[in-house]
Amino acid sequence: MATDQITSPTMWAIVIGLIPSIIWLVFWLNISREHRDPFGLIVLCFVLGGISVIFATYLQQIAKTLVFDPNIRVIVWAGIEELLKFIVFYVVAYKSYYNDRPIDPAMYLIAVALGFAALENILYVLKPLSGFNMTAGLLTGGLRFLGSTLLHAISSCFIGICISLSPKNLRLLGMILGLGGAIFLHSTFNFFIIRNDTASLLQIYGYLWITAIISHIILEKLRRFPPRVLNTY
Repeated sequence: MATDQITSPTMWAIVIGLIPSIIWLVFWLNISREHRDPFGLIVLCFVLGGISVIFATYLQQIAKTLVFDPNIRVIVWAGIEELLKFIVFYVVAYKSYYNDRPIDPAMYLIAVALGFAALENILYVLKPLSGFNMTAGLLTGGLRFLGSTLLHAISSCFIGICISLSPKNLRLLGMILGLGGAIFLHSTFNFFIIRNDTASLLQIYGYLWITAIISHIILEKLRRFPPRVLNTY
């Protein structure tokens, strides 16, 4: 019985789906290594980010019945996901006592985003594994590690950067600009993926990784500022 559970498609889907998010979470949190964020708060952001996939799926199905233009639908679906991830961050971490450094909004948003990506990965991987196609499942997990999982982290990270760099009296504007940029990045990625040709995939993956490098550099700069200098709290 125990062996059957370990080798079940669901168990493998959980493992293959979680690993990309956990690897990226460790990578991004390592930027803030001098001052570790509370483990419990990071886990809470991660878990609630995953749960928000359920609400995103429900809202996207509603949007599907209301929006008939496929191009607009891609933007609306991306907007739903980015907005839900932001809401989780805002409710759980934004006003937290521990959100006191310029780098913190991005760190907590990344945790939420990677939790969202984790459950999304599990659902995507489960489909090929349910037919016991291990190769397809591993390939799906690998591609999502390089693409979609990183996309979620970078999109939410952009919101966090905008929050940290916006003056306190213009914080709402920073949030709106951040959400707009995140939706733009997310939608652009999806448009290229839908085209499903090699040139488009290489192009968007290249842009995504360049954006990731730039985001990493910005976070390294923010990390050097002392607490509350940029009024992140």
